[in-house]
Amino acid sequence: MTNKPEHITQLLGNDLVPKNHPQILFRGKLDSLQAQVVLIQCELQALGGQAALIADLQDILTCLRGIMGCAVLDTPLETERIIGLTYEELRERSHNPQKFFNIPQMALTDYTQGKTVALLNSLRANIREIEAAAVSAFESEHGVSRPDLIRALNRLSSAAHILMCRALAEQ
Repeated sequence: MTNKPEHITQLLGNDLVPKNHPQILFRGKLDSLQAQVVLIQCELQALGGQAALIADLQDILTCLRGIMGCAVLDTPLETERIIGLTYEELRERSHNPQKFFNIPQMALTDYTQGKTVALLNSLRANIREIEAAAVSAFESEHGVSRPDLIRALNRLSSAAHILMCRALAEQ
């Protein structure tokens, strides 16, 4: 084949697959999520005075970019911390918001909580969708080939939840 058809793309090395391959779909969703983080940062900057939150979102963006690079190059992900917390600290705080933020467990969001919380909740929900796409992309009859990426996405969802709790606690 001298010309690659438009419906085919590169997966790894010289491995060509249709553009609807689960790993390519995962990469597309991950790309969209990165764009969403940048848009949220722009909106928060326009609201003013949220430098710490914008910095935490930059950390999430950096992690998402790392996940993308590892998925494309098939290398291990080496993220140890997200928003300054270890994976275990993220899990503990997101599962105990009452203890850490004086916020009820999984308080449902609504418009009265403001734009910042709504933006962060949208981010959290999209991360969860991408986590499911990662499972579809990397599962086989032998389990999942990229548990590192799936675990990181799970912790990113926790990080977004923690940012929501912090925002609610400040109100």
